[in-house]
Amino acid sequence: MKRHKTVSSVFPTNRFSTIVAGISIGLFCLLASTITQVSQADVSKADEVEMMSSYDAAMADGDQAAAIKYLLDYTEKAYGENAPETVNLMHRYGHLLYEDGEHRKATDVLKEALERSTVAHGKSGGEAFEINMNIGYAYSQWSPSLSRRMKYFDRALEILRARGEHETVEYVTTLINIVVNLMDDGGLKGEYSSSIADNSNSIDGDDAFLELEHEYRNYFNKAEKYVLEAVELSKRLENLDEYISAKIAIAQAKLQVMETADLAAVPLGVSGYISGGTRRDRNDREEDRLIAAIDKLSEDIDTNQIFIAAANKVIMEIAWLEKDRGRMDAMCTDGTLNSASDYSPDRLYAIAEDGSVLAPNFGFRISTNIFKPLRSSDDPPKDKDGNLVKKPYFIPVCIDGRLMAALINAPTVTIEEIL
Repeated sequence: MKRHKTVSSVFPTNRFSTIVAGISIGLFCLLASTITQVSQADVSKADEVEMMSSYDAAMADGDQAAAIKYLLDYTEKAYGENAPETVNLMHRYGHLLYEDGEHRKATDVLKEALERSTVAHGKSGGEAFEINMNIGYAYSQWSPSLSRRMKYFDRALEILRARGEHETVEYVTTLINIVVNLMDDGGLKGEYSSSIADNSNSIDGDDAFLELEHEYRNYFNKAEKYVLEAVELSKRLENLDEYISAKIAIAQAKLQVMETADLAAVPLGVSGYISGGTRRDRNDREEDRLIAAIDKLSEDIDTNQIFIAAANKVIMEIAWLEKDRGRMDAMCTDGTLNSASDYSPDRLYAIAEDGSVLAPNFGFRISTNIFKPLRSSDDPPKDKDGNLVKKPYFIPVCIDGRLMAALINAPTVTIEEIL
């Protein structure tokens, strides 16, 4: 069994995306000051009273997005659509829509905020960096297109470079935030394609025959380009953060383990398939990377505990891919991981010795064995708008020292009645 280093304490339960602090514009603040400034513009007192009344009512109802929309409409009337005050409010309105789960609408609002910001501040001024990042995040919630979100992520990086912030911790943090976003929603998984091959056994082609060839390609290389840039830059930034290379190594290992799991699910005979030996070699290499990262980060456990937990979570995923039940149980028992606060009780189920999930029948199709590989489909399900539908499945989690299965990618848990 391969050695792995753990830290026996309970770490904060966070998603892997917390490896590096996320980019966030935050909630709107100092509203009273802004309202005072706007009220001095060429608008009537009645307009201000009506806006304040609507704003207060929306806030009382807990609808911050609606409240900011009232303030936005008022500011547009007072200062104009492309005024800096209006641009900032539209950005915050889009962010609140995103927080409320209205991702398509948020995308449209944020894109309009970007257009207005360009008029007000130029392509790289104002909050252009943050707006571009948030458009990318918004797209990731509803659009299966990688190119759409990467267009805005790449533009955000261009802005940092234009500002002379290329070799900075913020730039590297942004690179890793992008990678984490691309990893989070399964958008890097690939697709099958078929082609007809002309296989000739003689120069004259007398024995030629046609054969259908199947190929599987994924998109992990699109995320890898960001990781490799972060790795290179981190070497020059260790005087600012001596742990930065170890933190990036965790993201790098996570990406490689995810791709290995993806390729391991490709059927035998399809181009792109990897053997069990290749899978183990790849995972051994990434585990060595994770162990080295944990060793470095353990020099300051209090500061780096969240990163250590993230590294151990990837090691758990390697054990899962290798079907090493004993090792997974051990990592739960010794307190290396604990996801008790991450999942509601109705999504947690016991696991039998053979990996079968001890749960009743569900109202949707789902694999009930934790070790059964998730096969990529050559005809993935889509909704009425043509967007990919995420298929629910179980993942292993540690719950207060016990290995359990958590159901994910299911908006609600619907159980069929057993008669």
